[in-house]
Amino acid sequence: MRNVLRGIALFLALALAACEHPIAIVTPHVEAADLLVSDSAGVLLARTEFNRTWNVESLVLRDGEPLRVVITPLDFRGEPIDITGRADLSFRMEAENPALLQWEPQRGFGWIRPFAAGETRVRFLIWHVNHADFVTPWLRVVVRPPGAPALT
Repeated sequence: MRNVLRGIALFLALALAACEHPIAIVTPHVEAADLLVSDSAGVLLARTEFNRTWNVESLVLRDGEPLRVVITPLDFRGEPIDITGRADLSFRMEAENPALLQWEPQRGFGWIRPFAAGETRVRFLIWHVNHADFVTPWLRVVVRPPGAPALT
């Protein structure tokens, strides 16, 4: 009996220390199903489809010309999730080759800053305190030399 009580106490301690609410009524996580990536004018650049693929083959940038992007998470109905005022959440971007481009987060948007011509893949994350709540599939990014057309 004493071992059973210890087990129950351990379970409750772990549940209360976890990120989720112990009875799953309230959660601080973002329950995103998809992600929109738009430019500063609101033009859609890329969108995940069931968070398995992207609706575009690649993003094309020009070396030395940063791209200002707005990221919008969508719920399972395709409705935008408003995360303004959530200091515990941020957007991140990972590049397979960070020598080509990097992410610079700002409040409500971010910059993709290309540093050299070439190709890499990136993925976007919704970061919650110390872990990812949402991770997109990899998206191909082509960085063209200065003066080359930015769009294909």
